[in-house]
Amino acid sequence: HGCDNAYCKYLLVYGDDWSVLDGLEDGITQVTRKAGPDGKLVWNFPLDVTFKSTNVFGWPQLVLSVFEVDALGRDIIKGYGCMHLPISAGRHIRKVWLYKPLSASLFQQFTSWLTGMPAEYTDAKFPSVGPGREVTRVKSTGVATVQLNVMIKDMAMFGYTEGGPGGMSNSLETMT
Repeated sequence: HGCDNAYCKYLLVYGDDWSVLDGLEDGITQVTRKAGPDGKLVWNFPLDVTFKSTNVFGWPQLVLSVFEVDALGRDIIKGYGCMHLPISAGRHIRKVWLYKPLSASLFQQFTSWLTGMPAEYTDAKFPSVGPGREVTRVKSTGVATVQLNVMIKDMAMFGYTEGGPGGMSNSLETMT
């Protein structure tokens, strides 16, 4: 909302049983400007990452941080968002709701307005973790649409089968 040009930082967060075999865990897109009749920001930025794991615990999450470049060249946070990567193979289009933290006091709000630097998270992984988020006041700032093409290999070796569009199911759960 109210953002004419912006870029997106991304970060992949995952559990201890996961490792990246190929690709980058984090990155940054180019700066894009609003275009077209709908005035959307479009990055068309490919992410190519290969994960390996023996356990589904800590399934990877994609954390987005969208920044606007203002007239003075400053990077102003416009929103954070987080989503789990899809658990089934195929093409997936997901909406990631963006939000930004609010200042803790009226004085900090005034200082943020005066300097043009709103409150930010110090840890880029913060949107993907639970502890501490319940005390953070946030404001909704929009939505990012993410298109993902997912491939899954050798899940049956660990007792998991793809459950189709609904996701993955553990084949051991069906045994009685």
